[in-house]
Amino acid sequence: MDLREQLQTTLEGVYSVERELGGGGMSRVFLATETGLGRHVVIKVLSAELGADVSVERFTREIKLAARLQHANIVPLLSAGQTNGVPYYTMPYVEGQSLRERLTRAGPPPVTETVSILRDVARALAYAHEHGVVHRDIKPDNVLLSGDAAVVTDFGIAKALTAARTGSTSSTLTQAGIGIGTPAYIAPEQASGDPAVDHRADIYAFGCMAYELLTGQPPFHDRPPHKMLAAHLGEKPRPVAEVRSDTPAGLAALVDRALEKDPALRPQNAREIMQVLETVHTPEALAAPPPVSGRRRRITTGALVVAVAAVTVVAIAAVTIWRSRGGGPAAADGASLAVLPFANVGGDSAQDYLADGMSDELATAIGKLPGVRLATRSVAYHYRGRRDLDVRELGKALGVKYVVQGSVRGGGSRLRVSAQMSDASTGVELWSDTYERESRDVFAVQDDITRAITEALKPRLSRPVAAPAQGRLAHGTLDPEAYDLYLRGEYLLRRRVVRLAAEHFERAIARDSSFARAHAGLSHALELYPYFAGVAADSVFVRATGSARRALALDSTLAEPHMSLGMAYMHAWRWAEARTELVRAVALDPNEPDAVFQYGRFLYYQDLVPEALAEWERAKALDPYSGLFSVWVSRGLQNAGRAAEALAELRRAMELDSLSVVVAQVGSQVYFYAGKHAEAVAVADRMSQQPPWVGMKAYIHAKAGDREPAVRIVRDLERTKPMPWFGNSALAYAYIGLGDTTRALDALERATDAREIWPTYHRTGDAIYDPIRRSARFQALLRRVGLADHR
Repeated sequence: MDLREQLQTTLEGVYSVERELGGGGMSRVFLATETGLGRHVVIKVLSAELGADVSVERFTREIKLAARLQHANIVPLLSAGQTNGVPYYTMPYVEGQSLRERLTRAGPPPVTETVSILRDVARALAYAHEHGVVHRDIKPDNVLLSGDAAVVTDFGIAKALTAARTGSTSSTLTQAGIGIGTPAYIAPEQASGDPAVDHRADIYAFGCMAYELLTGQPPFHDRPPHKMLAAHLGEKPRPVAEVRSDTPAGLAALVDRALEKDPALRPQNAREIMQVLETVHTPEALAAPPPVSGRRRRITTGALVVAVAAVTVVAIAAVTIWRSRGGGPAAADGASLAVLPFANVGGDSAQDYLADGMSDELATAIGKLPGVRLATRSVAYHYRGRRDLDVRELGKALGVKYVVQGSVRGGGSRLRVSAQMSDASTGVELWSDTYERESRDVFAVQDDITRAITEALKPRLSRPVAAPAQGRLAHGTLDPEAYDLYLRGEYLLRRRVVRLAAEHFERAIARDSSFARAHAGLSHALELYPYFAGVAADSVFVRATGSARRALALDSTLAEPHMSLGMAYMHAWRWAEARTELVRAVALDPNEPDAVFQYGRFLYYQDLVPEALAEWERAKALDPYSGLFSVWVSRGLQNAGRAAEALAELRRAMELDSLSVVVAQVGSQVYFYAGKHAEAVAVADRMSQQPPWVGMKAYIHAKAGDREPAVRIVRDLERTKPMPWFGNSALAYAYIGLGDTTRALDALERATDAREIWPTYHRTGDAIYDPIRRSARFQALLRRVGLADHR
């Protein structure tokens, strides 16, 4: 049986394999049609020689991590598996040709086209690097041209193969262009086998590819592979400007910098490359080739050392001056800003929502300005009402250069808003104003403040800024009453008064059915019903997903609906769809801690503890004052075997939110599994009497040897009607603690029949299930809910 037939047999019912597209030393490539969706996909099957040395399980797990990348300039990975013991992976089929084919067919493209291609590749690199993924094999073969865009393929494959190697076949990997990169595009640190290789290796490969786009050949192209590797290690390539004299000065300098042997002398990130390419892309820059010297001076080794030292000193001095003037990587540092919660000075606490809404909307508008780094809302909210702090102290505490403060006085038909922006380093007020308007003019007030702050920031931004959006584009609606209802709903949602929040979103939608953010808010509120309103997740699935999809149909840029869909699919045990939606939410708004946290939950339920912990750490970094995020970091650390760190983080979580029942529930388990049973019982006793918390309370008491409270809790649970979303699950935890595994399995089966969301409350490898793990009944339950036991 040939490989195509073998692949079709493996994928029968999922894909219809149509034909072979080709491939290279690394893989054979097939075009297939996905049966369920009718779309074309590409299936890449590793060569038999390479696949024989790869752990399929490890390779698949690495592919899942790389598949998190969702970006317009990245061809996403869809799935991975094995056929007859040889790994394969799938990705969407991209109409068009590879950049290699374009170069072979027509030679180097015009400079304008080259810059456009490089900008797209730089965007892909910037996004991937910021998500912790290094390509390791950037070259024209891995860049596809489709329409007017360039997209990068095979992100994460090099790492997956390297991580999944089970033997010693480095020569094979080198020839395939995977283990250390393809010789024509390999960074010196890769060629030397440096274990500290980082994302700057991709910057070097990018420079080699840019060199080829401009000159027709990569550096050192006329050498055999072993001499090519040696040249990358110790020989400077001929400057671009000498090979192609019409290369714009800025572009030539960028490529030469990217090809520096020392990673510290290259552009330090792809964002820096993007900024240079933005300036190069202008007609004026494209018309300005660099001066080319007619002679090349041979430099001795000693002279080179002196020259490099001199350049380094000058570079350090230049960077120091640049940063002191507000520059530096991500010009955001030149305009880092915090919008503090506006004060409600009207004396009516019912107007708190208006003050919060005003500051939130202002922060959202300012945060869209290019070159502005905004302190996250949750961090800024930690300083709500702290009028005792000096602006300079606020700036230092929040790590920003500018602070916006304000107050709102509402009541009747009038609205009075005062706002000011101060320089946090000096405490000097840069701008302030007061607005008195009719309440229905709230949009105009927000627009005026945003415009004024934008004008004040302009001299401090690295590039020109367009006027901020206004009207429906800025606020989502033109109906003041719908907008007021939305602000009230958001205020209630943050406080987890979910039923009332949903009512306000519904009323806002009734007034303006095209208000996308109101639909998004409603979806989010509904997905929190199981946790805070005692409603079964299954009963709100249709409404929640419908609201999310309506929001996206109206505004596809919103992250919140994707997060809500991800939560809905987790509750429905539709794991693949949950992952897709949560990845998309994080991609759309990587600074939204709730989306990052929910994605961490998904990974945790898949038993991917290290990956989940990384996401929770990121959520905590975005919102360091969240007890919820800290306690889940603690749980992740505990599961990773880092007990001392877990306990330290747990204490921090309890200091941040001592009243949270979730902190108590998770914290009791961290204490228990750390062997601190007395502390576990003390924390468990702080839980409410509502399932599922009370079920965990019974488990902790019973496992700690205190059976009487556990038995009492079980009797109470058996006498009462189970909560729709977790009642039987709570009983199961209590029975496990008491050692009654038969009744525990009975309860879990009832929970599954009732579609309670018990699988999304503990990972499948959680120690709580150890007494029933080997039971055929438990394994059958895992299959029913679509999870696998990884222990």
